[in-house]
Amino acid sequence: MTRMGDIEKDLRERLTKVAHSIWNDGLVTGTSGNISARIPGTNKCIIKPSGFTMIELKPEDFVVVDIYTRAVLEGKYKPSKETPFHTTLYKIRPDIGGVVHTHSHYATIFSIVGIELVPMGMILYSAPKLVKGIGLAQYADPGTEQLALNIGVALSDKYAVLIPHHGVVAVGKDIEEAYVNARMVEELAKLQYEVMQIGKPQPLPEKSLKKFLESTSNNVEET
Repeated sequence: MTRMGDIEKDLRERLTKVAHSIWNDGLVTGTSGNISARIPGTNKCIIKPSGFTMIELKPEDFVVVDIYTRAVLEGKYKPSKETPFHTTLYKIRPDIGGVVHTHSHYATIFSIVGIELVPMGMILYSAPKLVKGIGLAQYADPGTEQLALNIGVALSDKYAVLIPHHGVVAVGKDIEEAYVNARMVEELAKLQYEVMQIGKPQPLPEKSLKKFLESTSNNVEET
C-alpha cells in the first residue's frame, strides 16, 4: 500500500471510531448527523455516506469527495446531503482537518430560540478553542448552498456554530478535535440551560479566557 493509501486507511478507521462515539454519546439519532476529514496535502475529503446511522458505519463505507467539485472520487454510496457545507468549510479554512455535525438536544434548543452560548465553566479545559465563541448561523434549509454559506459566515475564525432548528457544526485540526468540540458544545449548552433556571449566565473572566485561548492542547487538567 502507498503512503497515501496508508493515510486514507487510517483516516477511515478514525472516522469510524468517532462516528461510533458520537452515537454512543447520544449526539444523534437515526441517520442524522455527518462527519468528514480532510486528506492531508490534497483537495479531497472523506465523508459519511447518506442513509447510514453513525453506529453502523464501517471504514469502507465512507466516500471520498473532491473539495472543489464535490465529485465522488471513491466509494459506492451517495455522500452526505450536507456535503456542501463540509467542502465549503475546508475551502475557506485551510487549518480545518475535520468537521462534525450533530443534532444534540440542548444545543438545538438554543439554536431554535437564537440565544448564543456563553463561554463559562471549567469544561472549557476540554475544548479551549471554544473560548473564541460559538457562532449562530442564519437559517437555511438542510443541504443547500445557502446553508453552507451561512455556516461559513457564522464560523469565521471560530470552532463551532449553532444552526437554527438543526444542531451543531464543529471543526478542528483533525476529526478527533472536531468531535471533542461538538461534544463540549452540547455540555456547554446543557450547563447554560441549567444556569438559566436560577440566574444569568456569566462568562469566565477575560484573563482566564485568554489563557484558554493560548492553550496548545486539549488535555484535561485537574481543577
